[in-house]
Amino acid sequence: MSESEEESKPKKKRAKFRFKCQRCDQCCLTRGPIPITLWDLEMWARNQVLSNFLPYLEVYTKPDGGVDLIIKPLTESEDKEKNIQENPEEAFKETPIEELLDKKCPLYSKDQEQCLVYENRPLSCRTYPLEYDGKNFSIVDLDCPGIGEEGMTKEELKEMRDTAKTMNYELTRIRIGLPVLNQIISRKVMMDLMRQNMQAMSQMSDEDKAKLNDILGKGQEQPPS
Repeated sequence: MSESEEESKPKKKRAKFRFKCQRCDQCCLTRGPIPITLWDLEMWARNQVLSNFLPYLEVYTKPDGGVDLIIKPLTESEDKEKNIQENPEEAFKETPIEELLDKKCPLYSKDQEQCLVYENRPLSCRTYPLEYDGKNFSIVDLDCPGIGEEGMTKEELKEMRDTAKTMNYELTRIRIGLPVLNQIISRKVMMDLMRQNMQAMSQMSDEDKAKLNDILGKGQEQPPS
């Protein structure tokens, strides 16, 4: 095909993105872990609501070694409490992220059928189901009932696109900074623990030190083969 023929060939028109939230709450009921950015933390601190989110925030190490800050869905509290009562060691076990991919956001109320923090919802919720990867926009939930619905104005479309771009930038920013901060904080915690242990040891009596050494010595003894 010649260059002139290629130029005259009709170009495939991209489908126009149309979206109108139906308030069906499906994204809240089955969203799974929600990525959090520095933008979110700054907004919550500025609005003095950070403490409302802290119980649900968790640092998650991904299979590729990257680190994300997420709002982690809660497992069924009754089942978890029962398991802990029967097996206390369960309190220290973490639920794998893979088991939480379709769980309810902990900040959504089923009884009230609404988000409890809507005015302070994260960037990821504000741009859902539209995402931006730095080059292209994409829809992450094709089953969302709002996809294709009429009623979105040009201003709303621009705002949603701008929010998706901001989310991409902020997610990149926290993924660069979080591993460094995580290492610094972990080192600080270890140093504090070492100082506390040394201080506690220095305040022990000689008798208590002898008992502790005896316990540690027995713990290191190898069982007979």
